[in-house]
Amino acid sequence: MADFLLISFIKVFQQFLRMLPEKACCLTGVALGRLGFLFLGTRRRVAIENARRISPALSPRQAKSVARCCFGKLGVNVLETLLFPYVPREEYAERFRLEKRGNVDAVLDADQGILALGFHYSNWEITGVTSFLLGRDIVALARPLKGHAALNAFLNRLRASTGLTIIPNKETARDVLRLLKENRMVAFLGDQREKRSKAVWVELFGHKVPTSKGIVAIAMKTGAPIVPIYARREGFLRYTMVYNEPLRIERKGAPLDELIYRNARRINAFLEGIVTERPDEWFLVHRRFGRKA
Repeated sequence: MADFLLISFIKVFQQFLRMLPEKACCLTGVALGRLGFLFLGTRRRVAIENARRISPALSPRQAKSVARCCFGKLGVNVLETLLFPYVPREEYAERFRLEKRGNVDAVLDADQGILALGFHYSNWEITGVTSFLLGRDIVALARPLKGHAALNAFLNRLRASTGLTIIPNKETARDVLRLLKENRMVAFLGDQREKRSKAVWVELFGHKVPTSKGIVAIAMKTGAPIVPIYARREGFLRYTMVYNEPLRIERKGAPLDELIYRNARRINAFLEGIVTERPDEWFLVHRRFGRKA
């Protein structure tokens, strides 16, 4: 019942947002995010701690400012995601563009499939729009919300509206291997905190964090390239989707555990590069590191 009421409220809110000018929607999103900054004390502290881990030279006041800005952008992300299904398809070319498209086309033309590596950076929820821009299907793995089947289905419908095909991120290795053999693009998020029992511990901003082995293990097994992708914010519901060159993946010349560590480190190093440039665009409220700065 709680999920049903929440979904009903969200649908009503969506229709209200559709009546507002874009600037008002953007300001509303920032305001909602700032309210979250005020009232979600635990997440606020985590965001400030993370900002200082990324940039140790920041003063407490500066770290707090970065965290506040992050909350504001997360509020904008929520409203953009709710409004995306109502963006006319003919406006996509104006609102969204691809940068370095050749990095994708060259690999797909080689009939290898692609492991698209995303992060909780900028508005990651709408990066699926690249499936329309590329004219190619993208399959995304998403962790289901436990105990909230109706809400999970609603969220997946929002994600599907961006052009993604969603499959649950649970024992999916066989599906991923099949999709790669079909020359499909399979999207992973590379910055989630992995369970300790399944993780490889890899440095991120000088701290060892539990990191998933999944995407590098699949790349090593199949030879499929890992292509990092992220969205660069240009305005409200306006983004440049950046497809980077495939990461160099080592497949031999060292013990398996060492190869997995080296390859996972390359993923974290790429993440460090984009986050250092714009730390407020990363999902700072996630406890990616330990509990103390």
